[in-house]
Amino acid sequence: MTERQAAYEAEVSTPSLGERGRFVPDMDLALLVESKNNPRKRYDEAALADLAESIRTLGVITPVLVRPIDGGRYEIAAGHRRCRAARLAGLTTLPVVWRDMSDEELLEVLVIENDQREDVHPLEEAGGYHALLAQGPQYDVARIAGRIGRSVKYVYDRLKLLQLTPAAQKLFLEDRFTAAHAILLARLTPEKQAEALEVEHGSGGLFTHEGRDLFDDDPDVDDKIDSDPYYGSKPRSVREFETWINRNVRADRRAVDPILFPETATLVSGALEKGEKVIPITHLSQRPDAARTGDKVLTGAAWKRADGARDSKTCTYSELGVIEIGPAQHEAFLMCRKKDRCTVHWGSEIKDRQARQKAAETATASGKDPRKAERDTYAEQERRRKEAEAQEESRRARWRKATPALLAALAEAVKGAPTKADGLLARTVLGRVSDSYHSNRLAIAAGAKLLGSGKTADDVLRHAAYLIIASQAANDWQGPRDFPKTAKAFGIDVGKILNQAAPVEKPKPAVQTSAQAAGEPKKAKRGGAAGR
Repeated sequence: MTERQAAYEAEVSTPSLGERGRFVPDMDLALLVESKNNPRKRYDEAALADLAESIRTLGVITPVLVRPIDGGRYEIAAGHRRCRAARLAGLTTLPVVWRDMSDEELLEVLVIENDQREDVHPLEEAGGYHALLAQGPQYDVARIAGRIGRSVKYVYDRLKLLQLTPAAQKLFLEDRFTAAHAILLARLTPEKQAEALEVEHGSGGLFTHEGRDLFDDDPDVDDKIDSDPYYGSKPRSVREFETWINRNVRADRRAVDPILFPETATLVSGALEKGEKVIPITHLSQRPDAARTGDKVLTGAAWKRADGARDSKTCTYSELGVIEIGPAQHEAFLMCRKKDRCTVHWGSEIKDRQARQKAAETATASGKDPRKAERDTYAEQERRRKEAEAQEESRRARWRKATPALLAALAEAVKGAPTKADGLLARTVLGRVSDSYHSNRLAIAAGAKLLGSGKTADDVLRHAAYLIIASQAANDWQGPRDFPKTAKAFGIDVGKILNQAAPVEKPKPAVQTSAQAAGEPKKAKRGGAAGR
């Protein structure tokens, strides 16, 4: 008996459940039966062949876990791949650990053991979790998450994959797109899933035909596309697919998923219980086609945030709004849409309207055309509005230009910041990092270049904090508003960097005199060359 076998001869612990079992060093392979409840349905033949070659050389190092069943046979709980590879390698016996297990215990081992294998397909994971939930109230998503050492959201997302349509599941099993794509796709209705998977006219959101250009020289390309509509297509990036969903799929504010959007679900349910309205809104300036059915969606010009967050102000007219389409879909907050009453949020608009009305009344009193006076006043107001928009765009462009310099300054500040548990870096990480956090691409690239990956826990903390703050700095919309305060805590002078990296450009003259327009030379300034 080998030293390894002797070590197992006494009672041993099974890895997944911590229960006691008995070691058998050479059980007949013919007595082992694969479990019909095993979530794993797919096996990589090449990987099995590699494992079989390893077994020929080294043998089976880890025993297979089994339970006795009728007919003197044993059902495999953990080690299905090892058994298959052992048969390929020509083995007739196998080391096993066996013990009595109930159906429930066996299923838990099957699910947990498979969860630790990298090559298990996410749909197989989902099937295993679903089988555990079907055992009864003793299993829920939280308990499964605890048993496998994953987050509740991870398990929930995997279970959600079972809502993929058969066509989507087939493509997913063929590895046509990733698990990240599949999770987003599974949240859509069957009709929207079909729309997202459309490839014939290139109108779907998930696939693009860009890759087909590589097959232009293939004389059989048309036949291949006829037999496989997805031939030559490739999935868009997850971010691009999410953008397509935001613009083409409308969320339902009355059926918010409490696992995915807990804050929104709480706000909506609270408002509905009080009999209050929940208003569908969007940041977009125009309603996409997906927003033209059902209740009217208020576009970005029809409402203003009114919950006190993000520099907004509160008012007595606030109502709960939910972003049903476009960026920040599913987000909920108080907003104001009372353009004719609320002077807190719509004061300038009310003043403009009153000015137009007054101009019309004055024109009427003086015998002039009131409609022309109102139009002229409106035109002047529009001119001022567009001027303000141009100034805002100029401010954002200036911020974008200075962003690399701002990120470099932040990187230097983070490098020297203390990493103590109650320090600024630690507070930043603990306060901002979450499962749903996504860093700005520019920030990620700059972080990798300016900070490096690092080797210590201190480096990891610095890099994580940098990504969080840098994503704020790299946003030319929120950055100018939010980053200066954060930067000040790190000793970064934002104004100085802006002036150095993106100095304010002097505006060009808006109008020319008639003489200049005609090409006449400008008059020399007094004291200039012409006056000497």
